[in-house]
Amino acid sequence: METTEISDLPEELLPCIFEHLPLQDLKNAALVCSSWAQAAASGRFLSRIMLRVDFRDGVHQQYRQYLVKSTRAYRNVGFYYRSDQLDLDLLLTVLKKFEESILCLKICPNYFIMVHDLRQMLVQVPNLESLYIVSRICTELGNREPVEPFPVLRKLKHLYLENDAGLQLDEIDFRRMSPNITSLDMDCDSERAHSVYRHFSSQLRELAVFFKRDDFFLPFCELRFPQLEILDFYCDDQQFDEPRAVLAVCKFFRQMPKLRRLTLRCNVCEEVMAAITENCPEMTTLYLKGDNLGPNAFRHLGQLKKLKGLKVEGWIRCNILQGCGPIPSLQMLYLHSVLIDDTQGFFRLLKDIAPNLQILEAIESDIDDECLKYISCNINSLRCLVLEFCPNLTEDAFSFLDRLTRLYELKLGYLDVPQNLFELIPANTIRRFSLYRCDKLDDTILPMVAEKFPNLAHMEIASCHRISLDGVELLRQLMPDTEIESFMLF
Repeated sequence: METTEISDLPEELLPCIFEHLPLQDLKNAALVCSSWAQAAASGRFLSRIMLRVDFRDGVHQQYRQYLVKSTRAYRNVGFYYRSDQLDLDLLLTVLKKFEESILCLKICPNYFIMVHDLRQMLVQVPNLESLYIVSRICTELGNREPVEPFPVLRKLKHLYLENDAGLQLDEIDFRRMSPNITSLDMDCDSERAHSVYRHFSSQLRELAVFFKRDDFFLPFCELRFPQLEILDFYCDDQQFDEPRAVLAVCKFFRQMPKLRRLTLRCNVCEEVMAAITENCPEMTTLYLKGDNLGPNAFRHLGQLKKLKGLKVEGWIRCNILQGCGPIPSLQMLYLHSVLIDDTQGFFRLLKDIAPNLQILEAIESDIDDECLKYISCNINSLRCLVLEFCPNLTEDAFSFLDRLTRLYELKLGYLDVPQNLFELIPANTIRRFSLYRCDKLDDTILPMVAEKFPNLAHMEIASCHRISLDGVELLRQLMPDTEIESFMLF
């Protein structure tokens, strides 16, 4: 019987195969031979790769030559360097080499970047679409020579500023430099920053804003963003205490009919929740803190007919879901640092509200044995279960996992599970399994994995300090068809 090797396939099929590989596997494939490297670095894949140029430990001559001789048309480039030891000439040479292809530029000095240096960099990237400046922008002390005008980057769509100090400089005006941006990520703690948000408010589709001070919180909430689809909103909880602020925030969300993804890194009240659920019908993802939400606070959540992902942080009451209608679209629930007064009561309500839930992630949660037993026996639509930092779980909780007949992936992390854990877990159909910082487990449990997880396709063992590399190698021999990764994180 003849066998077909991958080398026998037509060359044009190789990129099609590579298209389905995760990024790390794509990198590994590029090391096999020159033809694979060429295919992996072709234009269709370069959008997934960032060239990381790290100057912080100096620039070796061999590294310099490699950068200058490279023939790949990199699209994403990140520069990391010490502010006091910038090799600007080399950096500009690299940018000049890839200038037509560079779409994303990330500039990461350790302290600051001089406005003159920034201008020289941006001149070299006329087709830039995304710009990240992870630093302060400064002028040289004592230097009064005028800086030439910055280039107008008409293709720039996304702008990230870690610090708004550069906005205070007369030489920099992003309203003129980047007239067509649709995504903006920066603080709003100065009149200049507020004016930038006001200028772009009618065209922004993505927005991340952080308020370190109260001064511009209410003025910002008076702006309208009618095209906004993604919002990451970070403020101090106290900024929601005044009734005037609540009214302003409610009005703010009533004017966002296109909002699809919302992250609220603050405690919101029920009035704000109602404004969001009643006025943002396109919402698919909602992340929020729940400390200030009382009973029935999620009763309007059922109005979000397209909601797929819900993430909750903080302390919540079990009856927060009381009165909420079914949300068949809800597939993902993330409980991070969550304390619930009656955890099992919460999931009893959730069972009917999210009948198609597929992913449940509980990190730093008070889920206990009875609760996990209830989940296993009643929420059988689950395909992925993640449990990390759940101190109330014991080995008894895992004996019901076989009831989750659709479970595809299981991740256990920072759990004080006993050595006999796998003796208690029934055989099941799990295909992906991860252990992270489960330090009571040692090499003797690994043969049991092969018995209990007969259909396993991928396993990851990370920082389980009593599991050795020899033990992992033995498991690979027992499960030759399973991809097994093992690494230590300290």
